[in-house]
Amino acid sequence: MSGMAVEARFWASRYASTLSGRSAPGAPESGRISRPLSCNRSVSLATVIEAILLCLLVGMVANPVTASDRDVAIALAREGRCEVALEALSALDGLPETDPLVARRIGECALRLQRFREAARALETARRLDPDAPGVDLHLAMAHFHLGNHDAAAEALSRARTTSSDRPEFLLYSGLLAIESGDDDSAIRSLDAASRLSDRSVEPVASFHLGKALARAGDQERAKAAFERVKRQFPDSEWARQADRALAAMREDSGIPTWASLELGFEHDDNALLRGRGVGRPEEVSGQSDERGYWYLDVGALLLDQRDWSGGLTLRYGGTENNELERFDTHAPGGSLWLDRALGTATLRAQYDFDAAWIDSDPFVLSHLVSLSLFEPWSSGGNTVFSVAVGVDDYRYDRRPVPDGPPGGGTGDPCADPTRPCSPFGVDEVDETDRDGTGLRVGVIHHEPLPFENGWFKRPWIEGGYRYSRYWSEGREYDHQRHQVEIGAGIELPMALILRVAGHYAYVPHDHPTVFPDPSDVVIGQQYPLDSRNRREHETGIRIRLERAFAEHVLVSTRWSRTRNRSTADVFDYTRDLFGISVRIGLGG
Repeated sequence: MSGMAVEARFWASRYASTLSGRSAPGAPESGRISRPLSCNRSVSLATVIEAILLCLLVGMVANPVTASDRDVAIALAREGRCEVALEALSALDGLPETDPLVARRIGECALRLQRFREAARALETARRLDPDAPGVDLHLAMAHFHLGNHDAAAEALSRARTTSSDRPEFLLYSGLLAIESGDDDSAIRSLDAASRLSDRSVEPVASFHLGKALARAGDQERAKAAFERVKRQFPDSEWARQADRALAAMREDSGIPTWASLELGFEHDDNALLRGRGVGRPEEVSGQSDERGYWYLDVGALLLDQRDWSGGLTLRYGGTENNELERFDTHAPGGSLWLDRALGTATLRAQYDFDAAWIDSDPFVLSHLVSLSLFEPWSSGGNTVFSVAVGVDDYRYDRRPVPDGPPGGGTGDPCADPTRPCSPFGVDEVDETDRDGTGLRVGVIHHEPLPFENGWFKRPWIEGGYRYSRYWSEGREYDHQRHQVEIGAGIELPMALILRVAGHYAYVPHDHPTVFPDPSDVVIGQQYPLDSRNRREHETGIRIRLERAFAEHVLVSTRWSRTRNRSTADVFDYTRDLFGISVRIGLGG
């Protein structure tokens, strides 16, 4: 029977059951008629139209409607008319959860329509009801693969091996899973076998991914042959265009891959001085807020790309230009060297970073950081990053001493210089505030996509993590630990807008009391008191960012952030709000 005939049978059966006073499975209540049609009762226009449609549909088939709704729906699925088949199959009350064939056909049609979550649910049901159903494990592996559940896909594919190992789909997805696990040799064997079958149902996908696997393995000639085969056998297709781009990239691979990006932005800072509680401002400064422009230039090169190893170099230069507070203009060059090692699906990275900063043309800090991080993707589509780092900071700014009070003196005692306040006797502010030191950082951050979305909101995700740091400074003022908890979320909004929201809380216990007095305790010509408690800080922060990409190379974003640092030392107790907008342009890479 033709697909049109089967479809006509299905709709005819629905109209027939409606006119006979019985709703077809899944029909709305409004379509139900309480009594059969008769000549001695009023007839609505809708009923007449339904009767006419019934006659037309019945006339399209040679035989009267005798097949059950289940059989018609299954026939629709078998003939590949999946849109109407899915509606018909889903309308079979109770059968999608109890009938293995119905569940299997729902899964197969959902898979064909790329509704992978629906496919996976239905195929799991079909397998539970009938573990030996033909093809169910293979199709389940395909659905899980497209959902990013690679472990589940591999498990289902392993079960399918005994019955489906000669199927083109089995060979294709075996190769794709091998690529995901970093096993190029296995991928090449499976994809090459799939591309040679007389059944061409998985082409040109198999040949295209075979070319990519061969290129990664260093077999350039066979890779070119695979891509050329895609172009020759499937001209004017999207796969042919992708193969052409892959060939162009291979021709360019004789040089060193490079990339660059430039970000230009403008922001308003309501506390550019980072003024603490009660802290005054310099006489030449009219206020603590300011606007500034900023820039960030980043260039890089991939210097090593050999199978499981890759590495490269990046150079960067950032800076700010303030509107009023020109003495806080900054220039910050830096660079990184990294080396990556593939470990199955995970990637281990060793990295060295060098950064420097100048404020108002005066050197401020030089920093060196060596880090080791492990990037681990999961079958759910999420990923986790574990990191550990050791750094050294060398601060170059000048520090000024404060005169000591009299030996044995106390708070409020007169200072030797009546025009200046003085500290308790024996406090050496220059030594105590020496920030040079060594730091240790450890962190774990997990990113997870959420399994729901609709037409308006797409690809939601959440992330969270914990970071710990320890800093040992030359002076006692900056010896501290930091415990930080982070959480974030994001979603794609209409008009391709991406919304990102992140927040953090940090507890920062210092090893010693501060040598900075509370501003309210400072009196000219008198010795000020110092807090005897070790300094403690509680920092909270929130960041909201809205961005949109234009083509492949331009990203426009706007953002707001607030930081609130509560400290037992008033000079470090502050609130800061930043509002900004920026444009980033990227090339290469």
